[in-house]
Amino acid sequence: MSKVQQLTGAIGAEVTGVNLRELDNEKISDLWDIFLRFQAIFFRDQYLSPKELLHLANSFGTVLQPHAGLTNLTTTPEIMLAETRDGEGFGKYNTRWHSDVSFDQKPPSASIIQAVKVPPQGGDTLFASMYAAYDSLSEPLKEMIDKLQALHEGAPAFSWALLDPANIDGAERLEKMNQESPGAVHPVVRIHPETNRKAIYINRSFTTRILGLSEVESRNLIDLLCEHCEQVAFQMRWKWAEGDIGIWDNRCAMHCAVMDYGKAHRVMHRITLQGDRPY
Repeated sequence: MSKVQQLTGAIGAEVTGVNLRELDNEKISDLWDIFLRFQAIFFRDQYLSPKELLHLANSFGTVLQPHAGLTNLTTTPEIMLAETRDGEGFGKYNTRWHSDVSFDQKPPSASIIQAVKVPPQGGDTLFASMYAAYDSLSEPLKEMIDKLQALHEGAPAFSWALLDPANIDGAERLEKMNQESPGAVHPVVRIHPETNRKAIYINRSFTTRILGLSEVESRNLIDLLCEHCEQVAFQMRWKWAEGDIGIWDNRCAMHCAVMDYGKAHRVMHRITLQGDRPY
C-alpha cells in the first residue's frame, strides 16, 4: 500500500510503497488524485528505462513531442534529454522559474522527469504553488488580474541557448521553433480544469507582455507577480537521487532547476503530457 508524506504546507508530497512499473487502472487513478492534491509528487528508487518511462507517461495521458528548442533521445524521441556537463548544456540556460512550454496554445498538463545522473552536490529543483500564490494576494489585486491576459513566447527565452556558438544547428532550430511555436495568449489567472481552483499563470521565462497595458505597466506588473509567486512561503525543494521520478502539474505549479553544481555531470529525462487551452 502506498504512503504519502506531505513535504510543505503549500506544495509537494513523497509517495512510497509504489512500483511504477506495476500500475493497474486503480493505482493510476489513486496516484492522479494525489498529484492533483499536492501539485508535485515524487518517487524514490524507480530506475526506469526510457521505454518504461514512456510507458508510465502514456498511463497518465497523451505524450507530447519535445519542441524544436529542446534535445530529445534518439532512441525514444518523446523523451527530452536535459544534460549539463562541464558547466555547459541545458542547465546553463534553465535557471529561471517557469511553467513548461506555457507558450503553446495548449500547454502541457503535467511533466514527468527521472533523475538519471545527479551531481555529488547541488542540482536540486524548486517548485512553487500558484494556488497558494493566488490565494495570498490582496482582494484589489485579485480583482484586477482576474480580467487580464498575457502573451507567452518561447523563442526569446530559447534564443540565448540556441544561438550559443556551441550549438551548430541552433539558428536552424530557433527558426523552426519560431514557425512551430509562435506564442500564445493566456489568462493571467487560470482556472484548473480538474480542481476548479484559481492559479496565477505567468512566469519569468516565457511571459513577455500583459495585454492592454502600457509597456511600463506590463513590465512592472509581470515583475511584481513573479516576485510574489517566487516567495519561499509557496515553495518546496527536491534533492534528487538517481532513480527518482517527479511528476508535477504545470497548470498550477512553477519550477526552477538550480545550477549550483559547477562543472559536474547532471542528466535528466523528461516527458510532458498534453494539456488543454487555459481559461
